[in-house]
Amino acid sequence: MAETIATDPGSLSIADRVGEKIAVRAALDVDGVIRHQTSLGSMLSGATPGRAVAGGDYPQAVVDMSMTAPWVRLTIAVRWPCRLTDVCREVRGVTADELARLTGVRPARVDVRVAAVLSGPALGADRPGLGFVEVPPARQPVPDDEGEVRA
Repeated sequence: MAETIATDPGSLSIADRVGEKIAVRAALDVDGVIRHQTSLGSMLSGATPGRAVAGGDYPQAVVDMSMTAPWVRLTIAVRWPCRLTDVCREVRGVTADELARLTGVRPARVDVRVAAVLSGPALGADRPGLGFVEVPPARQPVPDDEGEVRA
């Protein structure tokens, strides 16, 4: 983390963590990007968004705000089906725009890495009713040739 002590009146330094939180929030605003936590991260009480305990929370961001034009590295999870190149392009643009809007500093580079592509049951954290199992409807009893229903 870049910690700079202001020596000149009117100087401003922005902590790396601020840039990371902005980048994570911006990535989650893109359609197709999802918040995903692996079971290892969950067992370790989880990690705060953008800062994985054991590499399991997505999105993750690393931002060095000490430079005049910071570099941003984002690692994301996406929902399948999607066009990965389009999602990554949009994440880069939205992240750069949000950092510039909120900090006044436009990043020189935003690198996006897709760590997980998830579909169906793997998206449990995004589905309502988390922790519940969807049970198929009960089979309706079918009468046999003689019209009797057997259990």
